Amino acid sequence: MGSLLGHIVPGTFFALFALWWGFSIAIKYYYLHQRKTNWKKSKIYYSKTTFPCLCFYSSEKIPLESYVKVACATIGMLGELITGFTHLYDEKLKRKVWGFGENNTQHITMFLGFALASVFEIFAHCKYSMPNGIEFLANILAFGIEAFLFHFHLHGRNEVDVHVHVLLLYAIIFCLIAAIWEYNRPNQILATYARIIGTLLQGFWFYAVGFILYFPSSDPYWIWSPSHGNILLLTVMFVCAAIIACFVIFLESTIVWYILQRRYSYHTVEVYDGHFIPNSMIPSSDNKDNDDDDDERRFEFEQQKKQFYNETCA
Repeated sequence: MGSLLGHIVPGTFFALFALWWGFSIAIKYYYLHQRKTNWKKSKIYYSKTTFPCLCFYSSEKIPLESYVKVACATIGMLGELITGFTHLYDEKLKRKVWGFGENNTQHITMFLGFALASVFEIFAHCKYSMPNGIEFLANILAFGIEAFLFHFHLHGRNEVDVHVHVLLLYAIIFCLIAAIWEYNRPNQILATYARIIGTLLQGFWFYAVGFILYFPSSDPYWIWSPSHGNILLLTVMFVCAAIIACFVIFLESTIVWYILQRRYSYHTVEVYDGHFIPNSMIPSSDNKDNDDDDDERRFEFEQQKKQFYNETCA
């Protein structure tokens, strides 16, 4: 991560996943709210660490998001592994020797923590015999590893470098606290939103740290001196990034709710076979609890359900 690109890559990962979670949870909570409003009954909200891709009907059978997170973490580890090797002249040995950067070792460990958390999400999705909530604990562990390593990541650096990474550490600790809150209160949507906002803040601040420390210009104007004024300004920038993260998630949820409200305000939506679909599409035999299975009607219904499911992302 000791470069601009090294901060942009993890920042992009954090930001994109946070936006995806915000989008998915807005859709999920909209339908739960509609059930409560229209039928005076609602399915209790239950938080998740991963969401299915709504653009593909069969995606609920495959933990696609978890696989993507494993792939992203693997890319990060490979990048740190490739850039970590050095071949420098050793004054004591009087020759060039191969070495590996200590910072890269820490970065690889951070990526590994999130990769393992995603693997546990896959195990939980496949319903292996594991304790309930293991995927939440795995994500708590991943944030904990990240925070612990960043705490001991700043020895011997200049004051600006230390300050921006301490602010990043605060964002990580916020994510850790939110993840613990979410694990203990899985029916509290605010806990999930707190984790999402903290993750998005991490993404924003990774970008900021990259441009603050490794601005792509040799002009001295862009070099941050460790003055009192600059430290105050960096702190204000971090607070502004947190406010922007909150606003972005709020705006995203508002847009999603507005689109869904316009699209489905004139439809009665019910839950069938684990999916939210128009009531008119549910086979009459299922509405009447009839045990007779009409294969032709069932096939037609499955085709309509797939079409409706795909249209939700049109």
